[in-house]
Amino acid sequence: MTMNVAANFNSSSDPVASTSGDTVVPALFHLLAALWIGSMLLVAYGWPHHYETLLQEDRPVEWGTVWLFLVAGIVRSLEAIRTRRPFDALVALFCLFVAGEEFSWGQRLFGYGSPEYFLANNYQQELNLHNLPGAVFKPKWVLILALAGYGVLLPLVARFERIRRLLARVGATPPPAVLAPWFVAAVVLLLWYPLTLTGEWVEFLAGSLFLVSKKLVSGTLWLILSLALIFGVTLTTITDAIEHDRDIDRSACARTEAQNLINDIALSDAATGKLKRRRSLHKRAWAAMNEGYLTGEHAREFEATRCGGGGDDGGGEAARRRYAVDPWGMSYWLHTKKIDDERQRVMIYSFGPNRRRDGVAGAPAGDDISAVAVTAR
Repeated sequence: MTMNVAANFNSSSDPVASTSGDTVVPALFHLLAALWIGSMLLVAYGWPHHYETLLQEDRPVEWGTVWLFLVAGIVRSLEAIRTRRPFDALVALFCLFVAGEEFSWGQRLFGYGSPEYFLANNYQQELNLHNLPGAVFKPKWVLILALAGYGVLLPLVARFERIRRLLARVGATPPPAVLAPWFVAAVVLLLWYPLTLTGEWVEFLAGSLFLVSKKLVSGTLWLILSLALIFGVTLTTITDAIEHDRDIDRSACARTEAQNLINDIALSDAATGKLKRRRSLHKRAWAAMNEGYLTGEHAREFEATRCGGGGDDGGGEAARRRYAVDPWGMSYWLHTKKIDDERQRVMIYSFGPNRRRDGVAGAPAGDDISAVAVTAR
């Protein structure tokens, strides 16, 4: 059911639906937003394994987020160009940028490797900007500023006549004020971060807010929102099929490399005292080297591995191993756990051919590839 109520920034006769210009917010959207937040919290506490699986990369929630930001960016771009509104065009570009960054510009989908700069400097060793060092690219804070500035501050200041005239000159269309509580909720959840992977499902909510705040016919809006779920499930299925068939022979190379790196940790000097003192650790192997838990110069057996053509990701085997990247261009991971005062369980694992963690920390599943050793602390 849609409430077609005309309102302006100064007043609204309806407490549930309001407008910014011709933009109408369906009353049902408020219920769906509340259900989304509540269901994520419920699944996280009731079924934590399913929660983590649902929110992993290349799973339905991430693909749904890509869809929402992509469509929001496209419809906003078309409208901004047609009406010649510069600020609205910037909002559209932001949505398109988030969509591209969310799935690393198709890197995992199409299977191409990262340039060496991104292998060395990107937190996830992927081709995206938001995981590079420097606060300006921190996704959490960029999204918080965008949500607070666009969704909360803009409709608030637009209540003043002089500022409304200024906004009109720069081509800025504020979102409906009735959406402000949901923008605030998204900001609070990102700041609070009550659960692991909170940012993943809040990004989905944010994408829906940027979409709903755009002027759309009610039927079109519901179709786009429904397609977010269909798109998420479909792309998850497609990527599963693509990755299953993509050079699965590289598995042998990954097994050899994982075992050789474990040998360097267990039998050589690759593990530092800092690692041995930790009760537990779960990090990308390259991050562990940068933070002093492993020493790359002592990972000699790992660096000397020879896999042949099947192990080359296009950037050269030597470069891959220098940055502890598996044959599919993804990071090797290090997981350790204290057994007792004298022993420590150490694992190196790869996401395998599907480029996605199928198990949980310390317990690989599916096509994840791992090597394990018990070492002295």
